[in-house]
Amino acid sequence: MSTRFRVAGETLRRLGALEWLKLSAGSHPDRGHLQVPYVGWRFAEPSGEKLQTIEDAVRTTPTQVDWRVDTSRRNWLLAPARILGNGANPAASPAFDERVEAATRDQGFCAQALSDLDAIMRTLGELTAVQEDPHGD
Repeated sequence: MSTRFRVAGETLRRLGALEWLKLSAGSHPDRGHLQVPYVGWRFAEPSGEKLQTIEDAVRTTPTQVDWRVDTSRRNWLLAPARILGNGANPAASPAFDERVEAATRDQGFCAQALSDLDAIMRTLGELTAVQEDPHGD
């Protein structure tokens, strides 16, 4: 298990129990190129409060690329806006795989987005730590 996967899981679990987690990040295990980073997960009990905390982390983290949280399906997705489509189900659109493939060819973008994802997870970790202990004790 990668450190990023562990950190993402631990951070999201502070908001609630997870039923599923997937992380695309870092170097491709066979090809060596950077992958387009994104995190997908499913909360056992999703809520608007959980979404707000995640959106706050995305909004307040300085990033190099635009990021969005897609909650249109059972599995939520945090991804660079560049790979998401428009409409009711951005990640489910037929061209999602093609957008990921095209973005992967832009290794500068992948490096920037990977740095962003790490920063967003740090911010989310800070926000969830405050929620766990609002008095700083």
